[in-house]
Amino acid sequence: MKKYLKVSLTLLVSIFIISLLALNNHSVQDRILNIGLKNILSNAEPFLDKEDTLKVVICGSRSPLPSPGRAESCVLVEAGDDIYIFDLGNGSVNNLTQYQLPWPNVKAVLITHMHSDHMADLPDAHLQSWIQGRTAPLKVYGPEGINLVTKGFELAYSADYQYRSDHHGSDMLPMSIVGFDATQIIDNQLIPNDTPGLEILPFVVDHYPVNSAFGFKISYKGRTVVISGDTIDDGSVEKYSKDVDLLVHSAISIDIVERMRGLAPLPQMDKILLDIQDYHTSIKEAGEIARDASVKHLLIYHSIPTPRNTLMERVFFRPIEDVFENYSLSDDGTRVIMPVDNDEIIIDQIE
Repeated sequence: MKKYLKVSLTLLVSIFIISLLALNNHSVQDRILNIGLKNILSNAEPFLDKEDTLKVVICGSRSPLPSPGRAESCVLVEAGDDIYIFDLGNGSVNNLTQYQLPWPNVKAVLITHMHSDHMADLPDAHLQSWIQGRTAPLKVYGPEGINLVTKGFELAYSADYQYRSDHHGSDMLPMSIVGFDATQIIDNQLIPNDTPGLEILPFVVDHYPVNSAFGFKISYKGRTVVISGDTIDDGSVEKYSKDVDLLVHSAISIDIVERMRGLAPLPQMDKILLDIQDYHTSIKEAGEIARDASVKHLLIYHSIPTPRNTLMERVFFRPIEDVFENYSLSDDGTRVIMPVDNDEIIIDQIE
């Protein structure tokens, strides 16, 4: 037995040494690298569903408060094979690129309100969609001021547009389609679209002192989702969420934010943590809205602060425990699939 163990150990050591030597061989390194690059570039699952569904993907789940590994607000909605993106906070386009989003299928970007954590990645969306063959300026819907923002981005990135077109050629990156086609949202006026069976209805929410902010109700072949945007509980989200399949709602934990205030190292942070409490919906209120509207599932995004571990998540959701049962916390890549031929709600994660 001892002789057998000695031989086995010698064999393992020999294999280990040979492997180390092989890894120092350039041809072995090249073969391993090529396999790895192939997996990176082509191993993602197809983004579009094979079946007809209403699908929601959280492409940014955090608020402006830092949370490692998460992007700022972004919600993607896929109806059939057509895609609409609601908000593009910082880091969200990086997520969409990793998910291998087919930008030619993106019909429009819709901005809920004019805060940076909801629109900072518009320039990156412009670039990625341009590279993938967009055939017209990027369509953007937003509240009052959206034209000013898009014109500002166009001015700020004008040199970038020209440099890239000059470098890659006008056949690939034509200057004729650079920029944004921006349209101001009107309360309760359907967003125009060519997707059969789809309705996108904006409704006003209260995020004062933001003077123009919207939530959205999306209906597709009998399946429904409401996106709250940032708002207080003023009754508007509940009104439009009656019996919907999915409510994607932002929420703040007053308890945790107050604890953070007591630990804040700077007076400016203490002031900000106090101020943000009066224009967001609390997690308890979000649960009450879902309950009173008979929502089938409540998905929390733009959580303030975003829980970083299981303990923090339990404390965050404590106020909702006896209010509403069917809820979950989103992460970047949380995916909700709602087939149009039944009432099923499938929640999983894009890896």
